[in-house]
Amino acid sequence: MKQGMIEEYDDNQLVVAIPDLAVVRGALGNVLKDEIPFEAERPDRNEQLGLALLTLQNVDAVAEKLCADRSGLRGRVKARRRDRTEPPGLDLLIGWLREHFSSAYDDWVPTIGKNRVIDPVRGLPYVGGGGEGNPHFGGFGDPTTGPKPKSGANGGPSAAGPHEAGSSLGWKPRRATPGRSVRVGVLDTQLYPNEWLAGGYLAAGSDLLPDPAGHPALPASAGHATFIAGLILHQAPGAELVVRPVLDKKAVGKAWDVAKHMASFIGSGVDILNLSFGCYTDDGQPPLVLARAVSRISAEILLVAAAGNHGNIDQLKKQGVLKNATWAEALTPKTPVWPAAFDEVIAVGATDGDELADFSPRTPWVNMTAPGVNVPSTYLKGEVKLGSPDGPPTETFTDGFAYWDGTSFAAATVSGAVAAGTQPGRRSARQALARLLEAPEGDIRPFTEPDR
Repeated sequence: MKQGMIEEYDDNQLVVAIPDLAVVRGALGNVLKDEIPFEAERPDRNEQLGLALLTLQNVDAVAEKLCADRSGLRGRVKARRRDRTEPPGLDLLIGWLREHFSSAYDDWVPTIGKNRVIDPVRGLPYVGGGGEGNPHFGGFGDPTTGPKPKSGANGGPSAAGPHEAGSSLGWKPRRATPGRSVRVGVLDTQLYPNEWLAGGYLAAGSDLLPDPAGHPALPASAGHATFIAGLILHQAPGAELVVRPVLDKKAVGKAWDVAKHMASFIGSGVDILNLSFGCYTDDGQPPLVLARAVSRISAEILLVAAAGNHGNIDQLKKQGVLKNATWAEALTPKTPVWPAAFDEVIAVGATDGDELADFSPRTPWVNMTAPGVNVPSTYLKGEVKLGSPDGPPTETFTDGFAYWDGTSFAAATVSGAVAAGTQPGRRSARQALARLLEAPEGDIRPFTEPDR
């Protein structure tokens, strides 16, 4: 893995459009002349995306050879980097390919890109996990009785004593409506089979987290999909979730795997796809593989994504809480998060009461807002490892519910609200979204960037 200014990517993989694969391999072969092997295995092709993933070897040696072939390449690639640091081997390889083809074919270049790391929109100031901070034990036992507890330490999931959460939260036993016959795709972590979710999802056995009894404590981020699922079904109890994990227990994955799973929903009957994750890029441009996936499926499926949790990044830097997070040095409150920043995707920011949450970006590509602070939902049971640098290292969740902050959860609430308004055969998900935008319901409303 390689860490850029704000992005992280696999430094020995190259994404190439399938029609361009032969010419890319041929161009490299002509320069290297078998002196330096550059492919470790056969490309992983995905016809739905029209892309292939090349796994490379000897990237640094290949880059040195390419620099020798094209005078000044290293300096030109370095000059294009915002931090003007020494470019890594993969950047040099991509730079050589673009210059080679642009020169040979009157500015035409093949479709190439990186396989970036993706995670559930980072919670700041914590580097790991999903959402903003840690979940805190809502401890609400039977979620139909009792008052809402106060936020837990560090704004993360917290525990509350039994029977604290109450009918005011509306967590009643699920009914068949609204959302009946609507299918919502969830790409996230593995799902914990929380009892409250029973009958509301389709998932393979390998897509489920094991019973925590007798197992080491899971990281807090492992409960991300479970939290997302509860929020969707809370809004649309009759909906059917199609859950496919693309993130590991630490809530980290690869854009290539995410895109392949996104494309697999084509023709599946899924109406809405919830994407509560994202990644940044050093150049601010969209990752190729996610752009291709979005373009292929957005006409058929409504895409809803989290807008990011970096709206207060400047304040956090001033406070010194990110002094050891080198990836955040070049991050700004305006940095686009992908896939949320695509035009075809509904990007959702978070509110805290009547105000925009301080961590929610104030950018023109945010479309809607929903509650994102001290949000209750289904969660893991048992001991959980917290990601906060302060406070206890673990917390025990006894009742399968928690509270959490973040735009990840605002996005899930919007996905659920759209599902609730969708009526297969009568009203599509896009029509349900349009109704929601025209006549906002409660705390879910359109977002207008504040004047600056």
